[in-house]
Amino acid sequence: MPDVSPVTLVLIAVNVVVSMLGFRATGADRDGFVFIPYRVARGENLRGMWLSHLSHADGNHLMVNMLALWFFGPVVEQHLGPVQLLIVYVASGALATTAIFVLRRRDPRFRALGASGSIAGVLFAAIVLRPEMNLSLMFLPIPIPAPIFAVLYLALSSFFMGRKGSRVCHEAHIGGAVAGTAIAAVLAPHGLAPLMARLVRLVS
Repeated sequence: MPDVSPVTLVLIAVNVVVSMLGFRATGADRDGFVFIPYRVARGENLRGMWLSHLSHADGNHLMVNMLALWFFGPVVEQHLGPVQLLIVYVASGALATTAIFVLRRRDPRFRALGASGSIAGVLFAAIVLRPEMNLSLMFLPIPIPAPIFAVLYLALSSFFMGRKGSRVCHEAHIGGAVAGTAIAAVLAPHGLAPLMARLVRLVS
């Protein structure tokens, strides 16, 4: 992992501050940190739509997302630059929000918060830039080649999306991942070629 960059540290700090404010909010004030597509479709909850990208449900949710940003943010910044890292983060969050809005705007009970869409974008951009990496999950500490990890991530997110009882917003993961992949493919010197070549070698 490259040294953690100032931009990554700033993003982490902003997430922590906004999340802490959200933890302390109660009642109607809490909605200012949560994305409610049904209300946004009616011209309400606009603050919540924006701040939901930086707020989290609890300390564990915050810690997992910030650890991912800590590891993969510097990869993107080292290869593309600080402005490009911010573009990946913001654009991935925006596409994640768009995906959620399109799919959930008629559901008055749906709520979403967390930087997961932006983090998914940063993760997938890092995979495009460093396809030779091996990744592992906390509950499955077995190194997995990054391209295989990306395929499994998208497959599982698609499978669980919309299933009852899930508290994870898989729509955000998919939207963010698509945005991060597309932006990195455009900005990286060799586009998706290294990633595809690595994937072909792994499955052949």
